[in-house]
Amino acid sequence: MSYTEKHENISKDDWMEHLEGVHVQRSDMNKLIMNYLVTEGFKEATEKFQQESGVSPCMDLDSLDDRIRIRDAIQSGKIQEATAIVNQLHPELLDNDRYLYFHLQQLHLTELIRSGKIEEALHFAQEQLSEAAESDPTVLNELERTLALLAFEDPHQSPFSDLLHP
Repeated sequence: MSYTEKHENISKDDWMEHLEGVHVQRSDMNKLIMNYLVTEGFKEATEKFQQESGVSPCMDLDSLDDRIRIRDAIQSGKIQEATAIVNQLHPELLDNDRYLYFHLQQLHLTELIRSGKIEEALHFAQEQLSEAAESDPTVLNELERTLALLAFEDPHQSPFSDLLHP
């Protein structure tokens, strides 16, 4: 069956029965576990698992610290700090991936709105995001959704509150 063909629906019981008949090689399972640990940024667990399983991570673990710093900054609402780290480590990345750059900017705008800095949010949107929105309908739609949070006294109760909980 090709990727584009329609898949038939399968019941949970049938799926579970099918899974029972599948054997996953230990080496494949170890690679999957290693990938998860690296992707989620569990450096200590990755190092320990590497020692115990003999599976090498798919990346240099020293760079994992940088990824963790970026993730932590984003999760703490320090989007500009995260952007600065990305630019320091990979100066070309955000220039080459404008959609990623927009999403970081959108997160910063969301943080301004969340903290009640309405005028600063409007100024930031006009100065930093309006040009990207003019040239890309998808970006425009996302920017409109984000700015719509300003129309509500409590943005957490708005239809766009999902933007406040990335």
